[in-house]
Amino acid sequence: MRNRYTAHLTEITDKAPQLLICYEYDQKLMEGPPFSISKEEVNQHYRDRYDLALISSTNIPDGLKGICAAKENVWLLKNDSHMGISGA
Repeated sequence: MRNRYTAHLTEITDKAPQLLICYEYDQKLMEGPPFSISKEEVNQHYRDRYDLALISSTNIPDGLKGICAAKENVWLLKNDSHMGISGA
């Protein structure tokens, strides 16, 4: 499903620059939503379409929903060259 979603977003935005906000945590401790998306998965879905830059990675105070430790990762997706992840 995520492959279809990323392809759909790329198509409807005509590869316009985007901010992608993801949460990363141990899904064994809590099921989504929001679902955990790792840096590797962001790279897998977007590296062929965008230059990726991790512009912020912040620990969430008190964890996600107060249940488990989590990070909020903010990515800048730009349609320049295809060099993979920056700042990972």
